[in-house]
Amino acid sequence: MLITALIAAVISIAAGACIRAWAFAIFALLVAIGFGGVAFVDGSSTVAAIGSGIAILVLMEIGYLTGVFLSGALRRNARLRQSNSANRVSAASERQQS
Repeated sequence: MLITALIAAVISIAAGACIRAWAFAIFALLVAIGFGGVAFVDGSSTVAAIGSGIAILVLMEIGYLTGVFLSGALRRNARLRQSNSANRVSAASERQQS
């Protein structure tokens, strides 16, 4: 269970940087249904299987949002670095022209 949760979290974080929200929502829903189905077939009660499916779905959604946030922060940081270096270059060339 713990290994499955870690794998789901890592995949979700990676997906947050790569795919659209609607595509991930469909993927996460299918994974949660499959996970609940496997739990039910393994002998868990219906309530426990639904609960484990919802738990993995929540974990995947949190991982996806984390991935979206981290990739956005990294992109924003890279853009700021580029604009700062461009500003320094233009300021240096203006000083040389004066």
